[in-house]
Parts: sequence; structure tokens; C-alpha cells
Amino acid sequence: MTIWKEFFKLVHIFIKLLLFLPVTTTIIKIIFYVMDIIKSKLQNRKGDRRINGSLVVYIEKDIFDEINNEVIIKRF
Repeated sequence: MTIWKEFFKLVHIFIKLLLFLPVTTTIIKIIFYVMDIIKSKLQNRKGDRRINGSLVVYIEKDIFDEINNEVIIKRF
């Protein structure tokens, strides 16, 4: 009986991995798509640090939408 438990446990893990794979692939495709949008000819001259900052802002735009622009203007 324990052999069947182990077998079904492994089958369950395998099914979870199969369901998780398309999600991770899609996320990676979205990130590369966003990189293509953000990385233009002008930004090719910029350093990687600046581009990474732009990517974070673009990907996490829901969080940055909640931030008041006046606070940012006063800080800088």
C-alpha cells in the first residue's frame, strides 16, 4: 500500500509541475517583451542600472500608480 502512496505522491508533484510550467514561461515572455519596449536606441546608451530601474517601474506599475506624484516631485 505504501508503494501506491508514493506513486500517487510523485504523480501529484508531476502534475503540479506541468501546470506551473506554462505560467513561468508566460511570465518570462512578458518580461522580455517589456525589455524590448523599454530598451530603445536612446536607452542603449544608458547603463544597465538605469534600464533595470525602468523595468522595475514598468513591471510593478500597479504599485507605482498608488504613489502620489507630488511626493516624488518634492523629493527630487
